[in-house]
Amino acid sequence: MTSRLDEIFAPGKLRQNWQTQALPAADSAQLTLNLEIVNKYQELLRLIEQKFPDDASRLSVNLAELSQLFEQTYPQDADAQPVSDKAKQTLVDKLEQLEELLWALSLIAQNPE
Repeated sequence: MTSRLDEIFAPGKLRQNWQTQALPAADSAQLTLNLEIVNKYQELLRLIEQKFPDDASRLSVNLAELSQLFEQTYPQDADAQPVSDKAKQTLVDKLEQLEELLWALSLIAQNPE
């Protein structure tokens, strides 16, 4: 008769705990892509702040909303669910709105009448 401790510490049981769960290649590739996309977005924010330092407060609401959309659409954790094409299209629409606002701000900066 084996003791309860022998059952708990049996080599076969312990090996199961030693093995780590590796991410599937697709998930790992998606996380890498998400990280690249988020890094590009962070670079965009830096460039906007650099080019329009006085207008950053005017864009803060739009940028906050856009940042939230990026976090939802391109999550950085492995447990995240895939995002729908509708969510991605919403993000693209917001980026287009930001592009138009930045274009307008650049026109105002060039012609400050």
